[in-house]
Amino acid sequence: MNRSAVLTLGAIVTLAGLGASRADELSLYDWPSQWSFLSATTGIFPRGPENWSDLPLQLHISEETGYNSNIANTPTSPGASSVSFARPIGTLETNSTYGASFKREIEGQQLFADVSWGMYRYFNHDNFNNAHSSVDIGDNFTYGSKCAGTIKAYETSTPSLPGQQVGVNVINTTTVTGATENAKCIVSGNYTGIFNSGTTTTTNSSSLDAINNNNSSFIAAGMTYTVSETNSLQILATITGTNFTGRQIDVAESGLSNSLTTDSVIATYTKNFGPTISLNAQLGLLGFTDTNWYLGVPRTILPQYAFTGQWNVTPKLALNATASRLASAPTSVLSNLQLTESGSAGASYAVTPKLSFSANVQTSYVTGAASIVVSNQSLSTFTAPEHTYGANARMTYVITPFLTANLSYEYTKTVQANLTTTDSLILLALNFNPY
Repeated sequence: MNRSAVLTLGAIVTLAGLGASRADELSLYDWPSQWSFLSATTGIFPRGPENWSDLPLQLHISEETGYNSNIANTPTSPGASSVSFARPIGTLETNSTYGASFKREIEGQQLFADVSWGMYRYFNHDNFNNAHSSVDIGDNFTYGSKCAGTIKAYETSTPSLPGQQVGVNVINTTTVTGATENAKCIVSGNYTGIFNSGTTTTTNSSSLDAINNNNSSFIAAGMTYTVSETNSLQILATITGTNFTGRQIDVAESGLSNSLTTDSVIATYTKNFGPTISLNAQLGLLGFTDTNWYLGVPRTILPQYAFTGQWNVTPKLALNATASRLASAPTSVLSNLQLTESGSAGASYAVTPKLSFSANVQTSYVTGAASIVVSNQSLSTFTAPEHTYGANARMTYVITPFLTANLSYEYTKTVQANLTTTDSLILLALNFNPY
């Protein structure tokens, strides 16, 4: 572990010693008896927050260290003569993250801001070192007695996860800048109206992933019918217009488009069957047309669904499963629209209030739903369907209410055309996160 990582861990342990008491027991005025003269000042100065959760500014620190078997997303079985592959690079890595969160209540409005910055460092491979960051600012607002929502502007910059980038022999960094608005207003009784909108700009550092760079904006409206806190139905209609900003003339010859409009209608049903079983089900249709903000009948319509279930078998053991078929902006293949069919199953077990284990297995099949490559053979490998298989396991130990340690292992395998890429990642993490 490098010098900066050691210093960071030392700082976390020091802070943990200061935060070992329970958050609800911390008071700014529990002075030792020999400092009793200070308590006399409580009538002079304004009384501060009793708990950490009441502070307007909170700091967060995370330090991870471990081994990554394939930091540059290098295929282990090259199958395209147009691409030259090296051997996968495996090395020790560290990830330091420093963040701060701010919130302030003003006359029924909650202003908030979050910022974090970190650095991935790779032992003996400094040329792959890269920074990641996240910042947002917004307002959790209320309007009258019936409407509430959130307005937020944000920017995130982070390396792509295994199986979620197109480029090979490179670490792709995705930067997303955007602004969103989400509002709900009570119409009458159990009915609530939904009004959402937003715009995003997505850019990638890898030249192959940059072909999927885009500007996107959407508007959505719908209605929620709530029978009880554990039983609700929502219907949401969304129209999204997308311009692909990284596509040149030679790319267009492949069959890829420079713009796209999608229209979707999704019904979501949420139900808790007693205290142990919960279900979330989504069913809907999505249509798309190769024109930005086309207000006509879509030329192609795709069914969509997503099911999530959880069963708390005992107070300590919980099982979960998901299955979905959803369309989204392309991240894993070169296309106009990415259709992902996926499934997963997992379990978690709390050995003690401090020690817990969890494990998960998943698989996905990704296709380009709105592109057909014919003439540009140099891109055909990366427009082919992609299979991804993965498994992970995690052990979590709560050292103090503010300090948590995680030991995790993750394995990912992707198969696209004749290319197979595998990655194993084992990490030990310490997270200082006062609440």
